[in-house]
Amino acid sequence: MSSIRRVVVTGIGAITPLGSTAPAYWEGLKNGVSGAAPITRFDATKFKTRFACEVKNYNPLDYFERKQGPKMDLFTQFAVIASDEAIADAGLLTGGVDKDRVGVIWGSGIGGLKSLQEECFQFERGDGTPRYSPFFIPRMIADSSSGNISIKNGFRGPNYVTTSACASSNDSIIAAFNNIRLGLA
Repeated sequence: MSSIRRVVVTGIGAITPLGSTAPAYWEGLKNGVSGAAPITRFDATKFKTRFACEVKNYNPLDYFERKQGPKMDLFTQFAVIASDEAIADAGLLTGGVDKDRVGVIWGSGIGGLKSLQEECFQFERGDGTPRYSPFFIPRMIADSSSGNISIKNGFRGPNYVTTSACASSNDSIIAAFNNIRLGLA
């Protein structure tokens, strides 16, 4: 019987309403900063609630080449950005890491709702002929987050998304922990 491996967190990344890096997020938390502000991503005038916790001043061109961004839903863009920071923080790509053993297990409650909404609006405005972007499904499905992270970094270990509403991220941490501990990654 093989021994059970120890598991430690070696890198952290974040893109949040409090800041676009883990240190900025942490400072905001420590200082009691609220991420809530008036909604800017859509017209909220018909809603009773007109504030949300959006990532502020986000421009995909600050992080992605012009052709990359539109191929990913906003939630996937945020996943790639946060993982880039965590990977750099851990120094994961600076040493001789076995990419066959590096996996990505991501937590997402639902996936690309923005992409689904855009495709539905496009269809509604059209002539009734069902025409959809070839990127629609790859942008919308929840595992596009883990897939894009793995593809970008050449990781070939376990790769999937846990989807369990508000517990999705916690479940992904548990799944990653067990994969490492049991020697699967």
